[in-house]
Amino acid sequence: MADPRFPYVKWRGGRPRAVHGPRQRALGFVDADLRHPPLDDKGRPVGRWFTIEEAAAFSDKRVAEVAAARAAGQTKPKPERKRETVDHLLDDWTSSDEFKTNALATQRSYHKAVQAILYKPMRREQAAEFRKKERAAKVLGVLPPVRERETIADVTPSSLGRPELRAFFNYVKAERGHHMAISVIAALSAALTWGQESIHWRLGPNPRIGMEFDHPDGRVVLVTMPEFSAWVAASDEITRHSIGDSFYLALFTGQRQTDRIAMRDESKVEGRHAFRQSKTGELVDIKEAPQLTARLNAARARAKEIKLRLQLDVVPPEFVINEDNGQPYDENAYRHWVMTTRTLAAFGFLDRDTPQAAIARAERLADALTAALPVVFKPYPIEEAQDKAMRARMVDGRNRALAEWMAPRRVATAMAMNQPGG
Repeated sequence: MADPRFPYVKWRGGRPRAVHGPRQRALGFVDADLRHPPLDDKGRPVGRWFTIEEAAAFSDKRVAEVAAARAAGQTKPKPERKRETVDHLLDDWTSSDEFKTNALATQRSYHKAVQAILYKPMRREQAAEFRKKERAAKVLGVLPPVRERETIADVTPSSLGRPELRAFFNYVKAERGHHMAISVIAALSAALTWGQESIHWRLGPNPRIGMEFDHPDGRVVLVTMPEFSAWVAASDEITRHSIGDSFYLALFTGQRQTDRIAMRDESKVEGRHAFRQSKTGELVDIKEAPQLTARLNAARARAKEIKLRLQLDVVPPEFVINEDNGQPYDENAYRHWVMTTRTLAAFGFLDRDTPQAAIARAERLADALTAALPVVFKPYPIEEAQDKAMRARMVDGRNRALAEWMAPRRVATAMAMNQPGG
């Protein structure tokens, strides 16, 4: 049965939606799903869908409203922008001209912190399920799923004092880590300071001023060559060669992730590589290394194959190309695959595993290890006041405890591989 046709109403899989043309939108009319209350946190109805009769009545009413607006020659007033909560303040701040004067890398960092302020963290399985529901909602043309919000997102900025900032810092530190906790406080502080000079907000003194927050130690990670080789091998095994390409660039150039996923070879001298830094614009010029050259040549060949497979017009000049879309990675997708390949490198494959099965198994083990670590490492605390000898003993103890935790799982893996079909 064909969908009914009413002016300003379109049907998507039996679900009606108010849809307007450019002239109606210029008069202030807004597209929206035709549903009854209740409303979600954005003020959109999420209740029962309109019936055919209700959609027909809406259509008749909207025809009259549009005709009246045209006759009056006036635009329909836009809804007044809400300025009540921390969420509204952060939205105003990140949309402001002052915010846009920050470097792009700074803006991205602030946006990540804002998401951590507004929404509760999700475990890996929850995030995967959420993305699946988002994709399904897009295909079906329905409202996307809504993430669980942090309480602080919906309080008034004027209610935030030093105790609230300290409590939120401690909470984020426990749930998301020390570095994110520092980033969150920095974003909140910047927004509160901006709000002091905003004609709409006119906030009082920023409670962050004068507070001290402990900073984590710098992130210095030593990756051994066996670890590097295992990581690259895991990437190649699941045909995420691009992640291995990025690791090769890291090994030979020492550049940051954001630089590596945007790298192009700008050298005009035989026997040298030259890569442009995204943050400073400086050119990193290094001697040609046979291993790096071979990997980059293979990367360019794979990029041409991706172009043919996806029927792209051009091959991007960057080396690190996302196999899913033939484009340079965005940071979120890159971070996801780095974590996935790292987990695979740590826990390995079974002979019978497909890439999907190997990823699922490795992620289950990684989650189990994460949950067990507080107990496994409890007898071997590492503290700032410890001398080098004591810290070394604690590290050795942690290595032994971790090996003991892994031992029965290695046995289980070996038994699974020896079973029929293993």
